[in-house]
Amino acid sequence: MGKFQTAPIFTNGMVLQRSRNICIFGTGDEGTEIIGELCGFRSTCVVKDGKWKIVFPPMGACRFVILKLYDADNDYVLRIENVAIGEVWLAGGQSNMEFELCNCKGGKEALENDDTKDVRFYYVPKKTIYDDDYEESMQNAKWADFSDKESAAHWSAVGYYFAKEMSQYLDVTVGVIGCNWGGTSASCWIQREYATGDTKVYFDDYDAAIEGKDASQLIADYREYEKYQQEWWKKSSEYYSSEGEHTWEGCLEYCGEDRYPGPPAPCNPTSPGILYESMVSRVLPYTLGGVIWYQGETDESHPDAYYTLLTQLIRNWREAWGDDEMPFIIGQLPMYAGGNPDGDSWSRIREAQMRVYNTIKNTGIVVLLDCGERDNIHPVDKQPVGHRFAMQALDMVYGGCDGAFAPTLKSVIWRGDMVELQFANARGGFKVKGEPEGFEMCGEDGVYIPVYADVSGERIFLSDDSIEHPCGVRYLWKNYADIHIFSGFGLPLAPFRIKK
Repeated sequence: MGKFQTAPIFTNGMVLQRSRNICIFGTGDEGTEIIGELCGFRSTCVVKDGKWKIVFPPMGACRFVILKLYDADNDYVLRIENVAIGEVWLAGGQSNMEFELCNCKGGKEALENDDTKDVRFYYVPKKTIYDDDYEESMQNAKWADFSDKESAAHWSAVGYYFAKEMSQYLDVTVGVIGCNWGGTSASCWIQREYATGDTKVYFDDYDAAIEGKDASQLIADYREYEKYQQEWWKKSSEYYSSEGEHTWEGCLEYCGEDRYPGPPAPCNPTSPGILYESMVSRVLPYTLGGVIWYQGETDESHPDAYYTLLTQLIRNWREAWGDDEMPFIIGQLPMYAGGNPDGDSWSRIREAQMRVYNTIKNTGIVVLLDCGERDNIHPVDKQPVGHRFAMQALDMVYGGCDGAFAPTLKSVIWRGDMVELQFANARGGFKVKGEPEGFEMCGEDGVYIPVYADVSGERIFLSDDSIEHPCGVRYLWKNYADIHIFSGFGLPLAPFRIKK
């Protein structure tokens, strides 16, 4: 090993962000002077406290360039080849962002037939603690392009479709950094010091659960759980693939107790703060164009804290990257019954996500109501999801994309016994498929009832003879409901609730 090393994410075939300062970083021997050369630019730094960082000025898009790094004595030279300068986005979240291309609708056909030359992917290894194989896993992770089908099969399907469309539209190489893990709360991806107020409960609960236990015992307990749960999942697969009617109660009777997500431990990916330290920090401060974020399902247990939690996460990441305006695009949760279609926990998460979009600068919101499946928390058609993320990014960052935003409630006019709703992003009026259902209204008693909706151009009027003085209105305020109202561009009207 030489006098210095780059962080593991810097490998042959990597993509660097155009039009922004490019940050190259790593570790090394104290005091070593490092020189970097890229596209005719030269920059230097000195290793301090075991770390170094070289910053190159903003550059235009290009392909097949070489990054050369060497020490001042020129006795150690590192060359990173086949480098592209284009767009780099981080794909974060939980299982629906993690969902692999090979498993999604049309994914196998895409792997066989797509000729996608300008998309590359780097997957941050899914690791939680610095155990014996942590560094080995990090060093083995490499940037790959779509010609490496073995790698591409396991890319985030959403990330792939997003990057493919971006590269085609912008005519540049697009790199995606996959940094996601199924079943994780947003609290897993945030530093402890940023979780304050009503989000501190995640860390407080964790601290209470591990009190009096040392790390070795916590890890041993979790490893025992892993062995048990792997066998449980194997048996549950046998149960659901067998003939006959299947129920959750029947599954438990056949398999025994489902212990997911396991005991709190520093190696449990669902523990708060864990994945920020073991995954996010490993790619900081790699220069990004922005973040696409598809997450929220796990946080339905604390839906009223989600607005604060996601706001804190965005602030945490932006400060860590040193970019107060880093684009952050949120995928709003789709419809999902989850055994309780009339419940509202997912509605409250959706509301929190929309509130983040409305209050935090340089954020986007991808309305995905119609991209869900009633009884499948992992809907398999990811192409429209990636497409909508791409439209948002193109509109927010790159100069406009017509029809990128779904219709959202803009204002309410209370007209006696009638309510008039006005909307943003509804140019040209709505398309109604079937009947315009899903609207509810309440009077002074606070009891909501379904009401008639008159869709007129870009406005919607609500009324009901039984409500003389409307005080509240809501739309699609359920975990799962059928969707009937869309923009002229085919995007569903976003859910909402509002009171007078």
